[in-house]
Amino acid sequence: MASIRLAVGLVLLIAANIALGSINAIIACEWDLVKFRNGCIKGGVIALALIAVYFAGYLNPDLMVVEVSGQTVNLMTAVSLVMLAAFTAYAVDVIGKLKDMLLTATPGTDQTPAALPEEKTDEDEAPDAPKEE
Repeated sequence: MASIRLAVGLVLLIAANIALGSINAIIACEWDLVKFRNGCIKGGVIALALIAVYFAGYLNPDLMVVEVSGQTVNLMTAVSLVMLAAFTAYAVDVIGKLKDMLLTATPGTDQTPAALPEEKTDEDEAPDAPKEE
């Protein structure tokens, strides 16, 4: 059950990463449909691959992958470690994007000072001359 929660969390992190990247690109007026599509495809393929590997490990839980210092790591343990590593990588990326969004000013806001000097008119540019009556 913990692996399923980890997998669902990973899918949510992938979706959040794509959403935050898209919002940043929209705000910067750099959004690209091809890049968005490729990001969605990449996220979907990663999620499907992890699901496939999880079910392969579920069907063959005792299959030995590697033995390190007398410690046997089976396929399910390896799958859990891979999902945990992917979860951590996406979580760090999403947290970094959230931090950047929170700490930067929103583009497009009025950056001019509240009080601007008054514009000069034609009367202001003329030298002080006696007024005609």
